[in-house]
Amino acid sequence: MDLVVVSGTLDQVIERAREAYPREGCGLIAGIRPSLVGVRLIPITNIADSASEFEMDPAELIRTLRDLREAGEELVAIYHSHPHGPARPSTVDVRRAHYPEAAHLIVSLADPECARVAGFRIIDGEVIDIEVRAIV
Repeated sequence: MDLVVVSGTLDQVIERAREAYPREGCGLIAGIRPSLVGVRLIPITNIADSASEFEMDPAELIRTLRDLREAGEELVAIYHSHPHGPARPSTVDVRRAHYPEAAHLIVSLADPECARVAGFRIIDGEVIDIEVRAIV
């Protein structure tokens, strides 16, 4: 299943990654059924405060997921950045992929002038490349 987001969302993800640099930035993208198009970016605090891993603040994550449910929204994707690495999930990313229904977006800032964004599904430790499309 590919990931579809509204226009401007990928630009926002890249901007958040650049703001977090040199640490990893992270957050969620929410959408509404039946289409499950990503319509809203929700940055989450990276408590790992690291250039090589992220860990979303648990209280902030739980509160955000509860707010999504109450608003009739759903988790569409989880995003994070790799400030110095490729736009591919690391072994830690794969091990910590606890939401198989969500797509994973990774922003590589290895070349700061040319951010690269790639999408994946991570299910039972298997990484599946997906297409990421923006609609206008």
